Amino acid sequence: MTARACLDGSRLNRGALLGGILVLLLTVFAVAPLTYPGFFQVHSGFLPAFRVQHLSDAPKWDWAADPVRGEGQFPYLLTWPFFRLSGSGIVAVKWGYGLAFLLAALATYAWTRPWLGTQGAVLASVVYTYLPWHLSAVYVRGAFAEAWLWALWPLIWWALGRQAAARRIGATAVLLLAVEAAGSAQQGLALLMVLVLFFYLLVFPSRPRRLLWGVLAAAVLVAALTYVVRGAPPAPHEFTRGLLYPYQLLMANGEFQLGLAGVGLSIAALALWKTKGSGGADGAEGIPPVFAAPDLSARLFHRALLFWAVVLLVVVLLTLRPSAVFWRVTGLQALLTHPWQLLAVAGLPLAFLAGSVARLDGRLGAMPVWAGLVALVLLTGYPLLSPRFTQLDPGSEPVAMLQPADASAPSIVLLDYEVVPPSGITPTLTLTLTWQAVEPVSEDYTVFVHLLSPSDVRVAQIDVRPCAGECPTNTWRPGEILTERHSLSMPPDAPLGPYHLAVGLYRLETGERVAVVGRQGGTVLLDVP
Repeated sequence: MTARACLDGSRLNRGALLGGILVLLLTVFAVAPLTYPGFFQVHSGFLPAFRVQHLSDAPKWDWAADPVRGEGQFPYLLTWPFFRLSGSGIVAVKWGYGLAFLLAALATYAWTRPWLGTQGAVLASVVYTYLPWHLSAVYVRGAFAEAWLWALWPLIWWALGRQAAARRIGATAVLLLAVEAAGSAQQGLALLMVLVLFFYLLVFPSRPRRLLWGVLAAAVLVAALTYVVRGAPPAPHEFTRGLLYPYQLLMANGEFQLGLAGVGLSIAALALWKTKGSGGADGAEGIPPVFAAPDLSARLFHRALLFWAVVLLVVVLLTLRPSAVFWRVTGLQALLTHPWQLLAVAGLPLAFLAGSVARLDGRLGAMPVWAGLVALVLLTGYPLLSPRFTQLDPGSEPVAMLQPADASAPSIVLLDYEVVPPSGITPTLTLTLTWQAVEPVSEDYTVFVHLLSPSDVRVAQIDVRPCAGECPTNTWRPGEILTERHSLSMPPDAPLGPYHLAVGLYRLETGERVAVVGRQGGTVLLDVP
């Protein structure tokens, strides 16, 4: 090896390492909210913090209710050591989210660097990390398993690339373990992600034998999809009601936005690709020498660009309303709770296409334009980095979980309560209840509070809509914490205590009580000190 070759190799390694360090530094902004004291009020509430503390109780405690569409245990197994070290489920889950962010960023960078060069890979990694749908999975929806799927997905593609390039046993092991971990995190969504993987194997067979393996693997995948779809529990609601309108994907502050920066850069990449032609040379010659240039040829890169553009288009179309017929005919709706969950699969295509601009036009990969593009991506994701926090810590488990008749899982959680018993001066009992919805509640329920004697005789009671009617249950937003206070006057002839309270929710029109998980009669019994 000549001295010049050694120097070029040293520059490549230094450029790749510099890019990886830069990716870690740029991910700090996404992780920063996790360092704030307390926990954020996300749609899933404190359920992830409860689950990480009850791994030994599986499947008894809120596990395996929906093995296909629900969360699996793998992400919680990874996070469990942090719970053992800290003694707090909240701290453990925040560590889990942080690690998922870092792994997602580094894996995306490592996967895309041979394709896009260092500048393109850094840009792709930042786009992937700060896609609004990615940040929303953590700071709005609190989807712990899905957050780890965002991390495992690029890791799978990196391992596949390493295995194809060098046929290394280590890369093959990482590939198999990552695929298994994804299935153990959220089985249905992982199967749809792996479907893209097998299409890739068919489109990019590096050797004739690989094409045969791709066909066999696709056959196995189809068999697995058929088995899972047939064994999936019934859907809790009409699946196609969750299909989107196109404008929802592009709204600046919409719940389902793809991300204006990622979409804009992807469109720019496709425009540059069309201008330069699908088989010509790329613009990587403008890359500064301190960074590593792409390893793969221009022709192979343009082929990958077309593949990811098609994947992105198909995924987006499958989230829109015209695709309702496809979901019904194929039965694949059994793999997801909502069709918009498929947007997680759109993350990598968007990141790859967005990062491609730095390779397609070397001027976009040079300072200061490249730094400006990175800053633009950070700014577009910044609004989602300000979640609502609460200092409440409900401990190892909630007081109770309530499941309405039309819900497939608990929708309302009683997080905490406080009782101020009556005294000789104030013959009034005060009860403070802290509620949290973890799913939308369709009915307007009434709260009942019964004060019972030691012999279960009703001494006093109150029936009232939450917050004296100002916050009906059907207006509760998932993740929102509501605290209400009830006062019960003790009758003069009340028997001696100790007393206990019976609390719950019911429909005023029918008197039907909301079921309480693990308890009879739709009633939560609370002690009175």
